[in-house]
Amino acid sequence: MANPGKLGVDVIINNISENPCCIHGPTILFERFHGNGQSRQFYACSACRDRRDCSFFHWADQKIANGKKDLWTKLIKESRQGKSHEAEYKRLEAIKALPASERSYCTSCSVLLGGTEKSSHTSCALIFPITNKQLSHPSTFLPPKESSKLEAQYLFTSNSVDVIIGMLQNLQASRVLCIGAPRIHEAITDTPQLNMVSLLMDIDDRYCSFFSPESCLRYNMFNHHFFDEEKAKNTYKQFITENENLVIVADPPFGGRMELLANDLNKIQNDWRIARGLESETELPVLFIFPYFMEPQVIANLPSYTMLDYQVDYDNHPLYSSGPKSMKNGSAVRVFVNQPRSLFPLPESEGYHFCKLCDRWVSISNKHCEKCNGCMSKDGRMYRHCDLCKKCNKPSWIHCSKCFRCQPQDHKCEVQAGQKLRCHVCGCSGHKRRDCPKRKVSDTTFSEEPKKKKKKKKNKSSYPQSLEEERERNMNIFS
Repeated sequence: MANPGKLGVDVIINNISENPCCIHGPTILFERFHGNGQSRQFYACSACRDRRDCSFFHWADQKIANGKKDLWTKLIKESRQGKSHEAEYKRLEAIKALPASERSYCTSCSVLLGGTEKSSHTSCALIFPITNKQLSHPSTFLPPKESSKLEAQYLFTSNSVDVIIGMLQNLQASRVLCIGAPRIHEAITDTPQLNMVSLLMDIDDRYCSFFSPESCLRYNMFNHHFFDEEKAKNTYKQFITENENLVIVADPPFGGRMELLANDLNKIQNDWRIARGLESETELPVLFIFPYFMEPQVIANLPSYTMLDYQVDYDNHPLYSSGPKSMKNGSAVRVFVNQPRSLFPLPESEGYHFCKLCDRWVSISNKHCEKCNGCMSKDGRMYRHCDLCKKCNKPSWIHCSKCFRCQPQDHKCEVQAGQKLRCHVCGCSGHKRRDCPKRKVSDTTFSEEPKKKKKKKKNKSSYPQSLEEERERNMNIFS
């Protein structure tokens, strides 16, 4: 049973660019639902799902006090200090002239070092030597960031890179916008015979040390924010304006809100149409990498997308790979596309075959069902048709006479039997909680954040004076 006091959080897609900003760009307006038909809206970071990574929090029904506004203005300004992208790339050119033995990379400071510079990093973790191949493929030696609620990095295997590059070739791509897919960008930039040009847009600023400002932008895919602002926006707009075959490859964090990812892709689609003077129904081809079990959310937000059977493998993910600890039925990650699935042949060497009836390539275990008129498997197993359900289901599921459909063997009928999806606020069916006529957006402060006296509000010293103090103050509000 769900906690009646907290019924979850929804995303409010508004004019995101006008929302208050944190160090990761414009924040997102969320709505937390409580019992008794009440809800309350608040702003929080778009990129971070853990308050320890970004502590920005503000109730939407309260004005941002000057003390808090000054603090975040200061933090944003401090986050933008450091070497410019141009200076970092110029430094790379100088380091390339050195032999590999004199090149090193400090993982503690996230900086390339040349010659004797590493002598000033004796207490740091260093990687050396650095070869030319590594300089053009930094993802092969940069330690992946492991924060699962911020920018967890999982990198395609070389085999999956080859298959995705093959998909781009089948689409006759000449320009590729890589959103969080550094290995695709590396493969394109290091293989001139592909006749493709790539622009990498990734939140990881370390890639700015290895690629030029014209081929790499620091970018937040959850709010369409460019960290280098107008200069980066102009590079992006120029890239999508060129009269060539553009394709997007997007490999987002799997824990991110699908509503925001879809909103971002739709914004890029719209920018592309405007730049090229195209009709609104013209679609920019997209390869969207996401787990198969998120298919309902993907289709709900991007209804023109369909899922390919290809199982995407990652080098450094314990489950989504081909290693001994991988999932029993192979990786759960798939490629979603907005083009006809017949355009994407899959490797026969891995057991994929073409189904003429479905007009698409499917996995070896995905057998065509005459009753369903399709290849119905999603998870890599051979599905079983149930005549009572009149559909194919996972082979481990059984038909439940109380639920009137196939269910996992350990399901609970008293929770699922014959019940329609109901609104969390009023308990009625036929609409979602966001559209509930009884929903009230509260203009009062809940008990977890007691209302402060006016005297304290006027006292500037009561406001957090540092990021650490702000983080401590807001840690429990989002939960």
